[in-house]
Amino acid sequence: MIVKKTTLITLGIAVVLAGAVYYFDWRRGSEPKVTPPKRAYSIQASDVVSLTLAHPNQPGEAAIHFAKRGESWQIIQPVDTSADQSTVDGLVDQLASAEVSQTEPDTPDRLKAYGLDPPQASLDFQLANGGTHTLLVGNKSFGGDSVYAIVDGANQVSLLPELLGTSAAKDLNALRDRTVLHFDSGLVASFTIKNPSGGIEASKQSEQWKLTKPSAALASGDAVDSLLGAVSGATMLSVASEKPDDLARYGLANPTIAFTATDGKGAQSTLLLGKKDGDAHFARDVSRPTVFRVSDDLYKKLSEKFSDLRDKKVLHIVSADVQAIEVRDLNGSLSLSRKNQSPDDWVFDSPPDQKGKTAWSWKILDPLTSLTAEEVIDHPGPNLLALEAKPEVTAVVTGKDGRTLTVKISQASGDFAYAQVSDSRSLYKIKKDSVHALNIKPADVAQ
Repeated sequence: MIVKKTTLITLGIAVVLAGAVYYFDWRRGSEPKVTPPKRAYSIQASDVVSLTLAHPNQPGEAAIHFAKRGESWQIIQPVDTSADQSTVDGLVDQLASAEVSQTEPDTPDRLKAYGLDPPQASLDFQLANGGTHTLLVGNKSFGGDSVYAIVDGANQVSLLPELLGTSAAKDLNALRDRTVLHFDSGLVASFTIKNPSGGIEASKQSEQWKLTKPSAALASGDAVDSLLGAVSGATMLSVASEKPDDLARYGLANPTIAFTATDGKGAQSTLLLGKKDGDAHFARDVSRPTVFRVSDDLYKKLSEKFSDLRDKKVLHIVSADVQAIEVRDLNGSLSLSRKNQSPDDWVFDSPPDQKGKTAWSWKILDPLTSLTAEEVIDHPGPNLLALEAKPEVTAVVTGKDGRTLTVKISQASGDFAYAQVSDSRSLYKIKKDSVHALNIKPADVAQ
């Protein structure tokens, strides 16, 4: 009886397993088969060496022919100029990776509805191995995420990614290189500007920008970086002429502004700006024939004066290099120095009732090192010099090398005060709030 019962259980399990296998096989057979997406072309983007883009639905628009020169794309027709590399690379990448999501019958009565009679765009491209391909692009599909297209003259209409249709719809202005001036702002070793305020020259020395014309002065690194970045990142608003046939017409025979950047190897890039045209200005890169328009913002940036580019920092010191500080102001005087055995700590040297006590040096050094002028006056008149004769604040900073710098700050005159440093004859026009921050009592810096 036990044997028979075991046999029946085994048989039952086998029937259940067989049923399960049958059920799951049936489920698999009843589910729709997922067909992997099919690429429109079996190519790599790097295979494409030339490309012609036309818009047959716009008969008056010339076809644009691109050719690969080394690693860069060049427009050959209808003008000979550099292409916008990222835009053309993007179009070629989209061609190479385009996948067909669906196909429709290619019936003559449907082509017009698909936007393929005539097509919105046509692309003919050649591969490095000599092979050629074509693509006709039509309207967006009803869902809006695809475009109708005919691949290599097929007898069916394919649905390709909508982004490809957007890229193929671009015109010459969107596909050409619209960079105003080709140079790497990080490699500039010197530059010159001739603008309505005069001539400015600057050069980089030991990572520090220095102005050499109209007079020698330190330049503001931030101001110079902003200027160079604005020029190197500027793009054309539009093209006025492909050839410089009549430069006087555009005010470029005697330009209003001339900017030249020179890199460390001596290579120069020059941009000229001429007459105003509405909200824009005519301009040209002297290495190219094209006359184009640039924004008024760029014009204003290149119109900056010597005073806009010079360094306006009053005191050039590094807090870590300071050994001692003395301040004399309306509250009296105090002095601090670093501890010999603990150089990160500071103590009072005076007044006598604070001597030896620990102090917060940053409460003096921070406002001193952050002093920045609104204007630097290289040749101050007697009235300004008279203000300096009786300073409200005098700070003496001694470095670890033993050298000292003295800063004298006048009483406020209106909204401003004037500072002078012992190593310069110039006066620095500063906001009066800066003076208040340096009127410090010993209790203000005591720990």
